[in-house]
Amino acid sequence: MLGGSVALGSGGTAAFEGASAHNPKPRSSQTAKSPIEVELRAVARWRSRGYQVEVKEHSQLGACDTTAYGDVKRFFRAHPCRSLHRFMADLRKPRGGNVVVAVSTVDMPDVDSADAFKDLVDIHGTGNVLELPKEFRAYRKVTFTGHRYRSWQDDNLVTNVQAEPVVGAKLGLFTITEILNLAA
Repeated sequence: MLGGSVALGSGGTAAFEGASAHNPKPRSSQTAKSPIEVELRAVARWRSRGYQVEVKEHSQLGACDTTAYGDVKRFFRAHPCRSLHRFMADLRKPRGGNVVVAVSTVDMPDVDSADAFKDLVDIHGTGNVLELPKEFRAYRKVTFTGHRYRSWQDDNLVTNVQAEPVVGAKLGLFTITEILNLAA
């Protein structure tokens, strides 16, 4: 489920249980203006904190309902998106484990439909956009639970980030919180 979202505050456990603050921000010179900018800024922030980042795959599609499931799929049938950008990244830190991060940025036609999408996707269990790892053999053993999750809205762009340790990796709450916060 790559659409589960969490707005993390000071890094509390609730962030991993799907709690999300609805906090759309007006665009400014500090916010992303396109889904590609969301990716570039997240990668730059992760690298600035010492993570080795390898972006594995990208996907841009206009039909969000074909890559969604649950209530989110039904939502996209009634409210088509303008575009969907998905990527996944493998993050490693020296003397630490590695984590797979799945990100989707949905560009909705207007702020009202973006608000409605974010409200829906922030409810755990309502479905989401499929994360890319399910489509690639190397990451099929990674299971996204929706508990290590964050989302945010920037006008009509809604971004969802999920992070999961690679099988066998041990990552603490601080590391996961940092990775999710740096993506925003």
